[in-house]
Amino acid sequence: MAALPVILLYSLGYHLNSKLQLVKTGGIYISSPVSGSQIFVDNKLEKETNILQDGLFLENLKPGTYSILVGKQGYWPWAKELKVKEQFVTEARALILPKNPEGKVLLKENFSPLESSKYEKILGLLKNMQTGTTTEILERFSNHEREKLWWNPKKNKVWVEWLRGKNSRPYYMNENKILVLNSQFSIRNAEFYPGRNDVIIVAVQNGIFAVEIDERGGKNMQPIYKGKKPFFTTYKKESAVYILEEGALIKIKL
Repeated sequence: MAALPVILLYSLGYHLNSKLQLVKTGGIYISSPVSGSQIFVDNKLEKETNILQDGLFLENLKPGTYSILVGKQGYWPWAKELKVKEQFVTEARALILPKNPEGKVLLKENFSPLESSKYEKILGLLKNMQTGTTTEILERFSNHEREKLWWNPKKNKVWVEWLRGKNSRPYYMNENKILVLNSQFSIRNAEFYPGRNDVIIVAVQNGIFAVEIDERGGKNMQPIYKGKKPFFTTYKKESAVYILEEGALIKIKL
């Protein structure tokens, strides 16, 4: 019978810490957009995602910091150190991109006007970037227009701003305005990642990269494309990037 109070306390979400003090527990929820991802917590495999279940939820966790790793063969790993607080579920979404993404050359160098007519709007956007020398602050908005990103070509800094009240801020923004990237190199373009508001895409140096907005426990940055001096754009609601480099137009699915 003496064990009943302990069982009752555990059922109410209390645990004993290392000092034998009763503390309220918390939880953690990690999702991955890629089916078959393995989710590790403190080096222990907790779940492999599938089409029906894309995330892991753990409850009754003692407050503290947990090491999270999400990986899949052929993909770049995603890792964070996330804090669990009492009576709170810590949420995060993995950024996990293929090491060899599916790409297609749509137009080769010196393509004809007839060939390019199908991609006229996309080529127009990309060529404007190539020839542009603006020093003005450039802006982009997320699909639902609750976030805005902008960067100053003079300073090579990319910011993201939450445009609603702070009480409705998403978990991946701890402030209304966040400096996502501070580069020592020229930033040629920045866009929100298609279908996600917690990740941006930037063209800098010889590549195109996806960068997390979420600053908690380490910021992840993964390559999408590497070449010489590529320019990119996203188009409508396609889950893809269009790249112009050395006269060729390339499409990479995300």
